[in-house]
Amino acid sequence: SPSPPPPSPPPPSQPPFSPLPDGIVVEEVSVIKFTVVVTISAEVNDIDVTELEASFRPAQQCFLTECKLTVTLHPVEQSAARRALQTAQTTASSTASVFKDGNTLSAVRNANYIFAGSSATQAGNILNQPVSEVDPNVNEREDTEPRAVAPPPPSAPPTSPPPSLPPLDLNPQSMDPSCFPSSAMVQRADGETAPLSSLSAGDSILAAAADGTLGFDAASSFSLAD
Repeated sequence: SPSPPPPSPPPPSQPPFSPLPDGIVVEEVSVIKFTVVVTISAEVNDIDVTELEASFRPAQQCFLTECKLTVTLHPVEQSAARRALQTAQTTASSTASVFKDGNTLSAVRNANYIFAGSSATQAGNILNQPVSEVDPNVNEREDTEPRAVAPPPPSAPPTSPPPSLPPLDLNPQSMDPSCFPSSAMVQRADGETAPLSSLSAGDSILAAAADGTLGFDAASSFSLAD
């Protein structure tokens, strides 16, 4: 007898992701999920899931990238009377999964509860479907799921301290180029030369004026400062 076919591989633990841009990683993140349910008077095969999802998205305020929307369809088991009347029905469940710490959580929560409180006619106008019933309950729960997220930006490198400045030199001789050391020699009015350290205030010495001319001037106590 022919050998049995090999067992099917186990399903992946998380949905496959297309190649990610540089710097984007897949992480398990905390989310809050909101599920609303409506009953549509139509066959499952007659409902375009893509168009239905596009209608649910603004109704639940679920927009990428913080919120992910999933719509599933299930045929409703019909009684013999309904089968005789050929009134097929489909249950549509729409789940908005939003970041728990995201900026849009409050808007998503409010929109889901508002939608669940709408009438079948109002929901039908929003979804462009023949809605016969709206479940007034919102299934709100906390969960985790894999999401492609950008890692936090790298921390800035520590700033290097400014270069230290040399200590301020308060020596009057170094601050004023017109000053001379106490050992400098000067000419007295009597023609003799002597070091600055030997002068007294009022002594007449040969000095240069601002225009470069030479003349005798009295030494002041300031010019004789140490």
